[in-house]
Formats: sequence, structure tokens, C-alpha cells
Amino acid sequence: METSFEPSGYLRKVLADDERIRFAVRQHPLFFLRHIGWSLIFIVTVFVVVLWAMIGLAPGHPEIAFFFLLLLIPVGIIWWHYLVWKNHAYIVTDNRVIQINGVFNKEVVDSLLEKVNDVKTDQSLIGRWFDYGDVEILTANDSSPNVFHHISAPLTLKKTMMEAKEALLAAAPPTAAPAAAPDPTPGPVFSPPPAPMAPTEPRKPERDYPDTTDV
Repeated sequence: METSFEPSGYLRKVLADDERIRFAVRQHPLFFLRHIGWSLIFIVTVFVVVLWAMIGLAPGHPEIAFFFLLLLIPVGIIWWHYLVWKNHAYIVTDNRVIQINGVFNKEVVDSLLEKVNDVKTDQSLIGRWFDYGDVEILTANDSSPNVFHHISAPLTLKKTMMEAKEALLAAAPPTAAPAAAPDPTPGPVFSPPPAPMAPTEPRKPERDYPDTTDV
């Protein structure tokens, strides 16, 4: 599964020139709403108070303007949480998995696909209903796993990672097999055969000659 995403902003600087994004995702919007829940309640409360004040007070009363100014506080909080949510992304490229976050100060965490040993997903019952969950990435170099919390489409992210890793390994040139090490066990030692002995001539028997000294 391949999905086209056009990088922009800081992400464009992080990617290599020939690096292509396969999939990108953020935390599920439900967790963005969880962060701004109290701000939304405050906004609704202020609107109710303003409506009540407009009914009970004369138009243009200064207290009505004060209540409207109070709305700037929760609106600013909601806007800040939106920027934090929008700038926290999880990206799968051809070569790696990138986690990038931060509004002003940026933090980037990379996991090379060729070093990924295993990918674990964790979804609750509600997470399966709304399609969110946690993804845990185990790599060969990191002692602690890299965990993505409450992200949308965790199974799609895992599947895209596995497909990208298979494509990366398939495109890699085959490595030559290492040469076999010599056998350290010494072989049998053969001594050369002894040289043949030269044939000896048989000794001639000595003859007895008569003694001619005494005549």
C-alpha cells in the first residue's frame, strides 16, 4: 500500500533528495479533543453567561465586553493544542520511520527500516472501533523500543513499514558469501619412502697360491 504525501515546512528539510513518503499519520483526533475538553466547556459556559447577561443587562454594558474578552483564554489554549497536535507526525519513507514533533523547537527521531526487527501494535476495544492504538518498534541498535501512542490507523502504519522494508531489502545488492576459513586441524603427514640401496657386487673368494720363497 502506497500513499502519496507532499512534504512541506520542516519535514522537507529532514527528508533526503531521493526519499519518498509512503505513509504519514498523527495522533487520533479524539486525543486532541481530550486536551481541549475543559477549554470547550469553558467556552460554552461563557456563552451561556453572556446570553444571560444580554437578557438581564442593558445592551452595551461593560460586563458583556468583559465576558467576551474571557473567551480569548480558551481560544488561545485550543489553538496551542492544535499546533502541538498538527506538528506531531509519524512518517514512513522508503528508508526509515520518522517521528517529528515540536512547534518551535523541533525533535526528530529516526528508525532505519533495515534495522527494524519487530513491530508490535496494541489496540483496545474502543481503539478498534475508532481505529487508533499504539505502535511499538523494536530495532537492533536501540535497547528501548520506540513507541507511538494513540496514533490513527496503527495497522496500516505497521503494514506500510513491513512493505517498505521488504522493498528496501529486495533492492539491496546481494552480498558476497564470505570465504571459507581454512581447516585448522592438521592433516596426516606422509614421510617419503626410503631411497633404494645400490646393489653390491659379490666378493670373489681368495685363492691359495703356493709359497715359493723356500727353494
